[in-house]
Amino acid sequence: MTDVSPAVHVLGAAWCVDTARTLRCLRRLRVPHHAIDVDDHLDGLQEVLRLTGGLRRTPVVQVGDTVLVEPSNGALVRALEQAGLLAPSTVHAFEHGQNVGDLERLLRVTGAGLTILATRDVPAPMRVPLRVAAVGLALTAVIGWCPVYDAQGVTSVGGPGDHPDEAERDAWLVAVRPPAASLES
Repeated sequence: MTDVSPAVHVLGAAWCVDTARTLRCLRRLRVPHHAIDVDDHLDGLQEVLRLTGGLRRTPVVQVGDTVLVEPSNGALVRALEQAGLLAPSTVHAFEHGQNVGDLERLLRVTGAGLTILATRDVPAPMRVPLRVAAVGLALTAVIGWCPVYDAQGVTSVGGPGDHPDEAERDAWLVAVRPPAASLES
């Protein structure tokens, strides 16, 4: 039996929000990886210092022969694609599989619950459509995908609505890049 080590290595720190964001992205994409906390492993810290020219910057991600220092999720996905670790269809499914950030999901569930509670004494002709809309809102929160966002080609994943401390940008919504197949045609 051969021991096969993952082609992706992450040198980071438990307290680092960029490390947490990077590890979450790898987990969402189901990419096998090996993570080392540089605060617990001196060898890992020395490797970070070597790769960054003496600067302590985390995370440092090695994807095959490519070294990324504090990469955005987009840069990490591109490096994974170029290394052959992700098919364009996987990236497309990832980007279109979840387009609602975690904080927004919580707000949607809360809004749906409050709408249902607030419509207790509302006459049935108004109560039914409001509750149907609330159930729809709750469903988009549970599955993390919104058909309106998908139709508009936007996502809140990676923004302040998706783990605010780890946000890659200030804007709540951003356009999703087109799948690689459509870029080639």
